[in-house]
Parts: sequence; structure tokens; C-alpha cells
Amino acid sequence: MTSLLSWGVAHLAELEALSRRRRLRTEPGIDPALARDRVLESLSRMDRDRLTARLLDLLDNSERLGLKMSHPGSFGWPGLLSDISTPPFMLWMKGDPAALHTPGIAIVGAREAGPDSLMAVTALSREVARLGLCVVSGMAMGVDGAAHLGALAASGRTIAVVGTGLDRVYPVSHRFLETEIMAGGGLVLSEFPPGDLPEAWHFPHRNRLIVGLSVAVVAGPHRRRSGTYITARIALEEGREVLVFDGGARGWEREGPDLLESEGSRRIGNAKEILSAILSGGEAI
Repeated sequence: MTSLLSWGVAHLAELEALSRRRRLRTEPGIDPALARDRVLESLSRMDRDRLTARLLDLLDNSERLGLKMSHPGSFGWPGLLSDISTPPFMLWMKGDPAALHTPGIAIVGAREAGPDSLMAVTALSREVARLGLCVVSGMAMGVDGAAHLGALAASGRTIAVVGTGLDRVYPVSHRFLETEIMAGGGLVLSEFPPGDLPEAWHFPHRNRLIVGLSVAVVAGPHRRRSGTYITARIALEEGREVLVFDGGARGWEREGPDLLESEGSRRIGNAKEILSAILSGGEAI
């Protein structure tokens, strides 16, 4: 319990700092436990007491909601996530945490992608799941939703990394999708505690977790310099394989994949090519 409290207080302090556009961790890429200790050292007694009280309320609320909580070093924490430069101090989860230990392939792309692109992404995700891999995405409209649905259609595992507290579903229209993910042995997780609303900065911030839970990131149809492009750049910085897929894409939907390919990312057309790219790149799965 003491360990959970220290991780949790540091996590809440970090989120408050981020919402004010300042960081408490002094440098990226340091050991998560050291980063936590530095955050705790920076807190005043008043801040520490206030955050401890809030965390105790969150623990009660999480138990009431049936949410699981985890932190670095706790049983079941995914080691791959600790490899990124700024891992989270805490995760809230609902569903089956075993999904965290199935090799993950992130599939991300535009919210506004057209029907042909969404059909192609669904088919690709179905193939990925049939290879025994877990599909990781953000449960947003468009490509994210298609990626989750494809995995579910193959009776595979999928993980949704969301940008709100787990007491709400965003977008609301994906409530059915969340239910299906959990019923299919998948997982919905967030670093944002129950009660947190879908603030704009949450979504680019959570994208590093999508990267961190995956051995490769497939960038589907998207615009140049979009959120998907930024996620791909994060993946490259974290040493993850970045692949591009534009099946069914038209017009602007090809902009992002074309840009990433021009910068050196490999274009793929099916799940076997994803697997080949990972293995040739030396990634462990």
C-alpha cells in the first residue's frame, strides 16, 4: 500500500504539472522510480497531503468502479512500457490485464478516414489478430475504431489506450466498442484517473503509451503533420518500427503515409509483411 501511495501521489503531481504546461521530472529517460522520487522531493508538505487525500478518494472510487491499478514494478506491469523515455507512474485498467503480455502492434490513423480506408484497416487488423498479436489503438473515431473492430472480428485481443478517466467513454458513441473489447478478453486503460474529462492535451500525451505498448506502429491513412504523424515520430524516437499502410486511401489520406515512406518507413500491405518487418528489424516478439 505504501508503494502504491508513493507512485500515485507522484503521478497526480505529474499530471497537475502537465496541465499547467510544466514538468516535474528533470530529464527524460531516467529510471521511473528515480523520476518518482524527484517528483516527491519537489512537493511541499501541503501539496503532498492534498494529493494523498485525493489519491485515497481515487482508490475508493476505483474499487467501486471495478478498476484495476498498476505502477512500475508491480506484478504484471508491462516491461516494454518502462522502456520509453517518459513512462507513466500509474495506470487504471478495466478488462483483462493479460492482454498487456501479448506482443502488441499499434494501428493508428485519421478520425476522418473514408469508408474504403476503414474497410482496409479493419481487414489488416483482423489479419494481425489472427497471427496471435494484440492490436493497440486509441478508441477514437475512424481508423482507431476500425483497428479495434478488426481484432474483435478475429476473436483476438485488443487494447484501447484512452485520454479520459475510465468512468466515462469518449467518444460516447464507442460505448458499445468498449464493451466488446472487454468481452473479447481485451483491455481499456488510461493514465488519467476517474473523473478526468477529455481535455485536448490528454490525447497527444497518451499517444506515447500506444507506442510504448507496441513493438511496431502502423500509421494508416492520415494527413501530413497530423497527430498520427506525431505518434509515428514518437515511435521512431523510442526505437520502435514504424510502418505505413494506405490500403483504400484516397487524396489527403495518402499524405501522411507518403511522407513517412519518404523519410524511410517501410510500406506494408498485409499482416505477414508487418511480421516480416519486425523480425528483420530485430524486434523481439
